[in-house]
Amino acid sequence: MKIICSYCTKEIGSGGPSDPDQVSHGMCQECSEYFSRQWHGLPMSEYLDRFHFPVIIVDEDVRLGAVNQAMANLLGREKRALLGLLGGDALECVHARKPGGCGRTVHCKTCAIRISVGHTFNTGETLTRVPATLKSGDDSVRFHITTRKFDNIDAVQVSIDDMIVPE
Repeated sequence: MKIICSYCTKEIGSGGPSDPDQVSHGMCQECSEYFSRQWHGLPMSEYLDRFHFPVIIVDEDVRLGAVNQAMANLLGREKRALLGLLGGDALECVHARKPGGCGRTVHCKTCAIRISVGHTFNTGETLTRVPATLKSGDDSVRFHITTRKFDNIDAVQVSIDDMIVPE
């Protein structure tokens, strides 16, 4: 009898009745370790690092609560240095340096990121590929974002779907 992993279908042994055509199922060590971590909960940072595109988790004020490595790489900063920053400060939005700071300038009222996060936070509706522009220094970077609300925490996931960097 062949014993195969029910999850990855890898053959993990043999045994039992001598009929080689019979199959039984189990779980291989690799799948056991992987799924054990899933069932017991992953740290948010580890979960986010599975995404290969930039992702942040923000609260209602667009303050970063978690950041994945792709976002940290994009911003050229350590993940720990970004935690707790307001979105405009983390993204180095020129308007965040104006009196009042991120979220409190006249420009923030039309900020696609802030509007999308607020909408998703208040309604639970996922917004997909919302066009956004970030004014950073003399450049403007255009991109699309997706916002998704978590059911079990008061936070919104913001993903950068694609980016058009000026040359």
